[in-house]
Amino acid sequence: MDSGEPPALPPEPPTSGPGDIALPPLLGEIPAEAAPPEAPMGERFVFHGNTREYFRIWIVNMALTLLTLGVYSAWAKVRRRRYFRGNIELMGHRFDYTARAPRLFIGNLVVLVFFLAYALFGAVYPWVRYGTIAVGVLMLPWIVVRSLSFNAHNTVYRGLRFRFHPSLSAATMAYLFKFLLVIVTFGLYYPAWSRDTRTFNINRHRYGTAYFNVEMTSGEFYSAYLAAGLALLIVFVIIACAIAIFKDTVSISTLTVALTFGLYLPVLYIGRQYIHARIFNAAWNATCLDNCRFEASMESNKWIALQLKNWAAIILSLGFLYPWATMRSAQYTASCLRFHPSPDFLATQSLGSPTASAVSDSAAEFIGLDFGL
Repeated sequence: MDSGEPPALPPEPPTSGPGDIALPPLLGEIPAEAAPPEAPMGERFVFHGNTREYFRIWIVNMALTLLTLGVYSAWAKVRRRRYFRGNIELMGHRFDYTARAPRLFIGNLVVLVFFLAYALFGAVYPWVRYGTIAVGVLMLPWIVVRSLSFNAHNTVYRGLRFRFHPSLSAATMAYLFKFLLVIVTFGLYYPAWSRDTRTFNINRHRYGTAYFNVEMTSGEFYSAYLAAGLALLIVFVIIACAIAIFKDTVSISTLTVALTFGLYLPVLYIGRQYIHARIFNAAWNATCLDNCRFEASMESNKWIALQLKNWAAIILSLGFLYPWATMRSAQYTASCLRFHPSPDFLATQSLGSPTASAVSDSAAEFIGLDFGL
């Protein structure tokens, strides 16, 4: 007969005491304290350009540059740079290029005057040729500084301009005096000189109030150049031996041309691409922006294979696949670069007050010229 009382509940399982043995976690379950912390992946650069868009820009630039005998090249360069910078995205923001073509056109005129003086008047008056070379060498540091200042000033990200702190003395030391060491050492100092010029270019850039800084050793540069140089030396020995063996059966000039275009130039091209990939990683991995750092992971074999396919496509298409090859290179390059921002990166400010920034912007635009560097 029902007594009206609820049925008794089953007894609760006893809790483990101090002497009890804890049961192991279930298969695949990792205690929170034992789980390794996730490594920060960084922010990847993304390139959004596509072949169809760039082909229209490229074909119009080519046609107008030819029709105007090169006058339109300054406007073509602005369109090209604006397209590439505008399609690079980082952390949800895209870059911008704000240069005006007349400033580039003035730089092109200066280069054209030097070329005409060297090529035309130098053929009749040798002293003009030597004088042009001397003036060009002496002006090289100024040209480098002006070009870097111009391009940095006209590159914008998140509304902030990049800057380049000019120094003619530092540019003269890097591009002239240290290059003399390359001549004195018969080229042995060239990898170190390449490192010095890159260090000069990077360390004097800033983004708003943040400074770029790079500390590279020459070891990576020497190993890259020596590997490429060794490959070229082997090819040169092969060509010399082939000429010595077949000189009596084949014309030496024909054999030399065939081996140069069929063997030497391809290996030279591969060597250049190998150096590019190695130096790309070495430079970016050693570069910081205040407390932020960059990470590059370009694989030499993938980059070389990509460039060989691009090269073959451009040749077989008589140049019309150049935009396609350029897009492939830009997309792969962007995918190989990451940015690790510091917590205070988004707080980076513009230099100075709004009034001072406007004055400095006008001054930089007035003295800044681009010479195609």
